[in-house]
Amino acid sequence: MINRILVATDASAASNRALKMAAQFAVQHDAELLIIHVIRDMQIPFEIKEIPELEFNKFEAFNDAREEVMRKIAGTILRTAKEKAEKAGVKKVQTAIGTGDPATGILGFAKRRKADMIVVGTRGLGKLKGTVLGSVSRKIANHAETTCLIVR
Repeated sequence: MINRILVATDASAASNRALKMAAQFAVQHDAELLIIHVIRDMQIPFEIKEIPELEFNKFEAFNDAREEVMRKIAGTILRTAKEKAEKAGVKKVQTAIGTGDPATGILGFAKRRKADMIVVGTRGLGKLKGTVLGSVSRKIANHAETTCLIVR
């Protein structure tokens, strides 16, 4: 039985297709729809922190400002996704923002919230590029403890 569906979104065309399909499943199964957006970490390399003529505080201020902007963007993406899901007829919708590696964030959230299904979009980079670049959808499919649906 499908009671809780997790869909990841970044507002791309692929994730919008995943959202649409996840919403259809949620309506069909009267399931709760969890929508997550994961903000990628931007790590400042250790070597840069060690350069004496650079003021590390400026880098920290930049990182803090970047995170604030990314959280606002994430909020907008999630509000739009929630509106689309509700318009499609989903009765129970929750949203969440994660940070870090997207695949790890999605998998961890799915486990904590006991999702019965994870739905993600894929850009379809192909075998070589997907292997070299490390596809989020591939990582999720390989490591998820629950059913996954990858939408093209």
